[in-house]
Amino acid sequence: MQANPYLKYNWPSILWAAFILYLCMMPAHHLPHIAIPNFDKLVHFTFYFVLSILMSWGWIKQQTFDSLHTGAWIKIFVIGCAYGLLIEIMQETLTTDRHFEWLDEAADAVGSAAGLIAWAAYTRRIG
Repeated sequence: MQANPYLKYNWPSILWAAFILYLCMMPAHHLPHIAIPNFDKLVHFTFYFVLSILMSWGWIKQQTFDSLHTGAWIKIFVIGCAYGLLIEIMQETLTTDRHFEWLDEAADAVGSAAGLIAWAAYTRRIG
C-alpha cells in the first residue's frame, strides 16, 4: 500500500494544527501560569509562525494538488487566520473558561505572516 502523496509532506502541519487546537481548547487551569504580561500573545504568534512554515514546506513539496502552488502564500495566510478565528469562536462557545480575544487573532495573523516571510527568506537564501 502506497502512502497518500499529499499527506507524505503535509502530516507535520496537520499534526501541528491538531496540537494548537488541543492546547487552545484545554481548560485554562490546566495550563501553566506564566507571570509575563501578554505571554499568551507570544504563544499564539509562535503557534502560527510554525504552522505557516510547515504548511509552506508541505505545499511546495507535494505534487498531488498543483493548485496549492499558485498563490500559496495568500492561501496559507488566509487559512492560518481563518483557523485562528475558528478556534477563538470555539473557545467562546464551547468552553466555560476560555474566551474570544481579538488580540489572540491578531497574534495568529502576525505569526502567520512572519512565518511566510521567514520561509520566503529561507527559500531565497538556499534557492
